[in-house]
Amino acid sequence: MNGEELSASIRTEVRGSRYDVNYSKEPGCPPDGFVFHTMEWVFYWLLNSRTFEEVVIGATNKGYDSDTIAAIAGGLKGLEVGYENLPARFVERLVEREMIEEYAEALYEIRNKNIVSLKRDGFD
Repeated sequence: MNGEELSASIRTEVRGSRYDVNYSKEPGCPPDGFVFHTMEWVFYWLLNSRTFEEVVIGATNKGYDSDTIAAIAGGLKGLEVGYENLPARFVERLVEREMIEEYAEALYEIRNKNIVSLKRDGFD
């Protein structure tokens, strides 16, 4: 995102594509799981919701293929707000939360190692 807010990044990335539409109103397609429709709904929720909770609950309650739309939109909104800012009532209900947190920390450490450390550890 290069320091941009999520909504600005989305608008930049979709400019000139089939997704460069007015998202101030609901998409004219059903939230049915067809990939093009799914992404229109994902962008709609991300551009019209302020919080993680608004994104996930709004997308989920729409129906049809709501689980996919909520998962994608929620994942992207979660990246924007950060794990520590997710609603506690959602985090507390995660299945295998401790394992997920351990993997996330390990991936974060791998990402932040410099190339010298990676080579020293056997990663070429």
